[in-house]
Amino acid sequence: MAIFTVGCDDDIKFQDLVPDYTYSIIRSFEVNGQTAAINHTTGTITLTLPAGTDTGSVTVNTTLPDGATIDPVSGSTVDFSGGPVIFTVSNNGVSREYTATIAAFGDPMIMTFSIGENIGVIDQENGTIEVTVGSQENIKALTPQYTIPGGTTSNPASGVAQDFTSPVKYTITSNDGFTGKSYFVSVTQLAAPIIDSFATSEDVCAVTGIINNEASTISLILPAGSDLTSIAPVISINDELTVSPASGVAQDFSNGSIKYTVTNEEGLTKEYEVTATAANSTQKVVFIGEADCINTLADDDAKSAAEYLRAQYPDDFAYIKIANITEAALANTNVVMLYYLTPLTDGTQYFATDTNVMTLLPAELQSGEPQATALTNWYKNGGNFFLAGDPTSFIHVLGRMPADYSQPRGLGNYRYTEFGCSGEGGCIDSNRPADDIWGLGVRDTNNSGNRRTHPVFNGLTFNGDGELPLYNAGTREARLIWHQQMDGIVSPGCCGQDAVLLFEQTVNAVKLGTLRWIADGFGYGAIEFLPTNGAVEANFDSNIGTSFAGRIISLENTIIGYEFNSNDGRVNDYQGNIELLTSNIIDYLNN
Repeated sequence: MAIFTVGCDDDIKFQDLVPDYTYSIIRSFEVNGQTAAINHTTGTITLTLPAGTDTGSVTVNTTLPDGATIDPVSGSTVDFSGGPVIFTVSNNGVSREYTATIAAFGDPMIMTFSIGENIGVIDQENGTIEVTVGSQENIKALTPQYTIPGGTTSNPASGVAQDFTSPVKYTITSNDGFTGKSYFVSVTQLAAPIIDSFATSEDVCAVTGIINNEASTISLILPAGSDLTSIAPVISINDELTVSPASGVAQDFSNGSIKYTVTNEEGLTKEYEVTATAANSTQKVVFIGEADCINTLADDDAKSAAEYLRAQYPDDFAYIKIANITEAALANTNVVMLYYLTPLTDGTQYFATDTNVMTLLPAELQSGEPQATALTNWYKNGGNFFLAGDPTSFIHVLGRMPADYSQPRGLGNYRYTEFGCSGEGGCIDSNRPADDIWGLGVRDTNNSGNRRTHPVFNGLTFNGDGELPLYNAGTREARLIWHQQMDGIVSPGCCGQDAVLLFEQTVNAVKLGTLRWIADGFGYGAIEFLPTNGAVEANFDSNIGTSFAGRIISLENTIIGYEFNSNDGRVNDYQGNIELLTSNIIDYLNN
């Protein structure tokens, strides 16, 4: 073994232990512009190319001493994918072999992706993978399997369950330590064969069926008197599904249930048994209004109140159009709420007077009409009313507080003493400051004693010595339809506790409050009218019938703050008090 030093004439300088091959060496070895490392002692050449390089077809360029040859020749395309390749250098009859190993860092990519038998569609350019799975799969715990090239790692790993309710990011990293690629995997689940909604029509007042997917049943409960022989249901399903019978095809439900079958793209089916019944009001709590349904009520306050009751009493609530009221429709009803603030139209104002306060009621609620008679009979038989807003004068129609507005006040003639609006501005008070709070005065001095413990006030917090705040939105619909005092009927008619007590004994009632800022017994803003078919005081007015078995709670004069929906978008800070007072009244009357 000898040490050779190649001089400047050969344009190379190195000192290495090599066999006695003199000029049978590779002076440089380049692939794709990158120079390989040459170990002349061991006769090895190594080079790692960038990730993604095809090592099965690389061009090798070598430089040799003068007169030397090499095999494979310089400029050849060589396949290194199968492992090292031998390069042989010859010069002056002496040959030497170099073992060249050319590799590439791992190419960070996902080559295949699947979830069970579902093959993913890979978009390498955009780094996305899309997989469609069956409707019965648990999309929150799917376990994908995927392959990646050697020399790469992945996160999350293949075979690890993932929640695919939203896209999951997978990152593949090359073993060069810095090259990587991310994929976002989205899973689409085939629609399960279910019905989303089942309604009697597309009309705003359509009845929507109650769907029980576990039991595979749908129940339509239609208003009393509905025709069951021809219902063309509007069925909502996913676009990928089919249903038979089809949506919009009329069916006869009068003879019993009808089966509807839903089929999805997998061929899976689900059969629903659909029943339709027209029931009398089996619900205990009823809101009555002039519109066909809650959605079409013209008054925003009535609509909000009805929606609140429907949400608060989902198993007991029913809406009945006033025109459809019959005694049969109320057979099982405990409480009827009648409330609205007549909507104002452009250029007009609501204005009640002693000459029109009765005719402002809906036509069906005026004396002698079948609906008014049905409600009166129901009330006499123990039904309970919650009256508020404009229609509180319906108590006159019921006969509980008889009134003849053509005659002076007196026993048996309980005409209201104030009507109309709250000032020259009409029925709308605008731009009220937030600290101008309307509410109920429930002080002892407002009533004949302490009424704050009455069940209708359960859970409510009073300010000061008995003020219940109810409303402070900027725009207010003001009504002044109420009894200010009982002058001309009893004496004293106002305004101490003795006058309140005398009123209560005369009409068999309990005064619950007045306007918030009134300190004495003036004004009757909230009254409970007790049944008259039992014991009454000796000075009870005999002009009032003694056949009324039900109760009435009446909230009169909207300046007490009972306005269910604010008109100007400004939040009523005391909406919670209005809602709790409402449910307390309903619960009290429903027991």
